[in-house]
Amino acid sequence: MLWRIEWSRTLRQKESYVFLLAWVLTLVLLGGLGQAIPVATAYTNVSATLVTVIGLVLPLLVMLTTALQWGNERESKRMRLVSTFTVSMRRVVWMRYSAFLATQGLIITLAFALASFLVSMPLETWFVLWMYAFGLTAYGAAIGTFIGVVGRTRLRAVLLSFIVWVVLVLLWPTLLVATIAWLPYGSQASAMVGLLFLNGFELLRVWVSSVLSAPDLFGAVYETFIGWLGDPLGSLTVSIAILSVVFVLWFGTAWLLRQEGRHDSA
Repeated sequence: MLWRIEWSRTLRQKESYVFLLAWVLTLVLLGGLGQAIPVATAYTNVSATLVTVIGLVLPLLVMLTTALQWGNERESKRMRLVSTFTVSMRRVVWMRYSAFLATQGLIITLAFALASFLVSMPLETWFVLWMYAFGLTAYGAAIGTFIGVVGRTRLRAVLLSFIVWVVLVLLWPTLLVATIAWLPYGSQASAMVGLLFLNGFELLRVWVSSVLSAPDLFGAVYETFIGWLGDPLGSLTVSIAILSVVFVLWFGTAWLLRQEGRHDSA
């Protein structure tokens, strides 16, 4: 019952339909532009552009949306009222997170379905890009939920979301190279692969690039390390890594809210 209430609440939000229109336009325009340049290969022509745009825009939009929602709940003191109910905080957080994820998953599915009728790409490519977008949404929504609870206000939630996006998306390659440069040369390749699992956004980008193109896209040094990402075992490993972060942030968010409820009651 409570989940259906959250589901209908997210469906009524105007932002959901703005996302749908924006995604359809983005996929169609970028896909059409790529097909208008026949000199490029199939991957660099369409898929790479879509991967880049989705990887840059989607994390920011999802984190901002979820952080704003939770920041508004915290700022309006509505969460204190919810803490007086018999429903556990873990259930409350999970219902809101899963309802948002279900709504965004529906929007992404509709956008990709509509775009597939207008842009000619293999069905397998569309499916992999859809999985990439859904994975980014799940990962970004979990981070945005935690940020919104920690921020307490909408303004701080927006600022924290933007900072996290800059670090994990824009500055991550620079930070990664600067960190790896301090390590011995023989361990740099292994450290590069290991550090991927600290950033789900980058891990998903590397995974989708490996699946859609080939492991040699990243150079011969890393071919033996990340070539397995394109296999079913690699996809399963990436899924487990993303789900692990989602569950950790879910428990962490519920724990913070429960601790605050205890302090308020005391």
